[in-house]
Amino acid sequence: MQELYLQNLGATDGVDGNVDRGMAITHFPCVIGRETACAYRIRHPMISRRHCSFFLRDGEVWLQDLGSRNGTFLNGELLQEGRPLQEGHLLNLAHLFFFEVQLPKPVPPVRPGAADQAPAADGQPRRVLVVEDNKDAAQALATLLTLWGHQVRVAHDGPEAIKAVEAHHPDTVLMDIRLPGMDGYQLAQRLRTCTGLEAARLVAITGYDPDKVHAQSEVGFDHLLTKPVDPEALQELLRRHK
Repeated sequence: MQELYLQNLGATDGVDGNVDRGMAITHFPCVIGRETACAYRIRHPMISRRHCSFFLRDGEVWLQDLGSRNGTFLNGELLQEGRPLQEGHLLNLAHLFFFEVQLPKPVPPVRPGAADQAPAADGQPRRVLVVEDNKDAAQALATLLTLWGHQVRVAHDGPEAIKAVEAHHPDTVLMDIRLPGMDGYQLAQRLRTCTGLEAARLVAITGYDPDKVHAQSEVGFDHLLTKPVDPEALQELLRRHK
């Protein structure tokens, strides 16, 4: 599954709450603009109704301007035709909104052979919620946890995760940080307000450079794991109390 993350470099005027930290682009084509129908909306008069679009070509994520009034700039150059995006590229919308392109590492969600490499579960069975928009990655992690004897639920976005928490009260939540729409940071903060979840462990999982994510306790996470998840580290975390 191709995806990328646009890290907001500081502009917040007119930026919706689901864009103020950044944007996870996981479904294509993905349009950014001022229209309500856009996947990500920036309500500012300098942003066109349909400003720019992300799409896939030859296994890469490309960006094109959609005839915006004030321009889409990549690394300081006005974008006049589609261009492939790379790690560290700087995106500028209308000279006002600046984002850094971040790409995930090309690794599987769980270390290959994890079911065989990790010792059999010998701790207390946990009620685990896996929150991951990539369905294959979510299924791989859920299957492993089920083999270890844990009760597992899966959600693919923030609203679905909130419903699952209210219905099943997990004691551990494993969530991808770069979720589309409501990202993992916003979801963690929301979950901390859910009744019965005060003592639950919220574990961030990322396939991006861990130095570029912020899973500090102030945004609600207790632990950070990187992909591919080390099965022994995951089992040790599940054995421990918070």
